[in-house]
Amino acid sequence: MANVTYDIMWREAMMELLDQLEAENPEDPSLAPKELSEWACIYIKYLQIFRKLELAYDQMLQPQKRQDMKKALEACMGRMLEVRHWMVKLNRGLDFVQLDDLLVDLKLTPDALEIPVPRYFIEDRAKELNDREKFLQVLLEKYQQANQPLGGEASSTTSSSAKKEAGMNAVSSGPPLSLEEAVAVIIRNERGRQARQHARLVSNMKRSRLLDDRRRQAGHAPSKDEAVTRIQSVLRGHIMRNRVRREANQELVFVGMKPQPVDPAHDPQTTEARHLLSRKQQLLDPEAGTLRKYDDAIVALKAKVKETEGEDMREAIQDKINAWFVVNRNPVTGEYPDLPDTAEGGSKSILNPPLPSLEELLADGAE
Repeated sequence: MANVTYDIMWREAMMELLDQLEAENPEDPSLAPKELSEWACIYIKYLQIFRKLELAYDQMLQPQKRQDMKKALEACMGRMLEVRHWMVKLNRGLDFVQLDDLLVDLKLTPDALEIPVPRYFIEDRAKELNDREKFLQVLLEKYQQANQPLGGEASSTTSSSAKKEAGMNAVSSGPPLSLEEAVAVIIRNERGRQARQHARLVSNMKRSRLLDDRRRQAGHAPSKDEAVTRIQSVLRGHIMRNRVRREANQELVFVGMKPQPVDPAHDPQTTEARHLLSRKQQLLDPEAGTLRKYDDAIVALKAKVKETEGEDMREAIQDKINAWFVVNRNPVTGEYPDLPDTAEGGSKSILNPPLPSLEELLADGAE
């Protein structure tokens, strides 16, 4: 897509925002939204506008437009959260709001309620996230090295731990057995070994008997030629089924009942994704990106203005300050007042005085 596409998307989103403001604050107060269903419609509309603004902002290349779009996007997100909070209040304080019937009426899918995370959240904090990842990696490596003991310490620690485990796992042998008790223990062990061996032999015989029964039911064992014939038949059947399936797909494509197979090299979705990625690289390139060019242009422009108009601006500022001292000079003592405090704006309040309040304007009008 070109820049014009995202300009149109931005323009449509701003028009929809104006329509939302008119819908929330109509001229007739009786038409203002009051029910939960009405606020739910407004919330879904804000979600759609938010998606449109987020996509347009993500792919916009001009830095000045991006600044304006970011303000609109953040304002839309803030208003969307306010509407959501008001919906929870109307829903008796329950966070879960049932919107299934509303989605059916608006002919929307459940995906319309998913709130995507703006991509600029990660892009603006890319350096911070990378630094944190490196810091965590360094801490992990340092922790692993600290947990690895030295060679001598490792051997001594291992030997001591082995001795402790041996001492813990050691079983007291007790008093020595008599001849009759030792013979009884040996007899029990031998009988157990013979029983296990007999059970294993019976299990093998049963398994071989079952295998012989299956072979007997299936018939005699196939010869070499018969085995080859069976393998060929299975393989040829597999090849023929694939051919029939391929011809059926070609026929469906020919009669227009199935879309043409998409070549990955010419897939429009892949091409669009590749184009969006190239636009993002063109925007965020640290050396030749549009944001870098914009920052360099701002610095150069400030330097040029300071060089060409710096003296005139300095004289104009000095004249304003001198005029303020003359106007506010004490006519009796002749003393000059101090500059305004920092809380009041300092000398900036002299150069850019605050606008008069409504009460002052009404008082001047009455006079």
